[in-house]
Amino acid sequence: MIADTEQAYLDRIRSLFGNRLRKVDTHPGDWSEATLKKLMLTPPSVYVAWLGAGEPRTRHRMVSHWVFYVVGSMLNGRETNRIGLYQMVAVLLSGLVGFKAGSASPLAFEKASNLYSVAQGSSGVVLYALYFSCEEIIDPLTDISMLDDFLRHYETFGEPDGTAPFEAHIDLPGPEHE
Repeated sequence: MIADTEQAYLDRIRSLFGNRLRKVDTHPGDWSEATLKKLMLTPPSVYVAWLGAGEPRTRHRMVSHWVFYVVGSMLNGRETNRIGLYQMVAVLLSGLVGFKAGSASPLAFEKASNLYSVAQGSSGVVLYALYFSCEEIIDPLTDISMLDDFLRHYETFGEPDGTAPFEAHIDLPGPEHE
């Protein structure tokens, strides 16, 4: 479920940018110096990470939170032949807001953040994070197609005082009657 959704987002980003990005990948999951250095060596690029999930409005679902890390070598590439961070953010917002991956609901934009740090600033790289959310179905562990058909329905309904109970006792024909 999460891996399939992430792969759909990676594929969508690749289709939006074609060959204009050096890298589109899953964020490695940690913020070590080595990871940060690796990210800063590959502008322009986009990395995707699942941040976790929250409580949904309906059962058997979760509200997934996603972040798209955008790495650029400049803020605005309008004056050059290279894509800048502003242009990357514009393409991502246009192409991801409302995008539906599999059984997940359409992506909803939450916020964008500048992840500036002194190390990033001195390296000449800009790093932003775009936050999105979507509702995903939690896949059941039980394969419903493996369950046997019900052969009997037995229920007794309570009625107001003085009224006989209503019984719904139904025997369905089993496989021997087919």
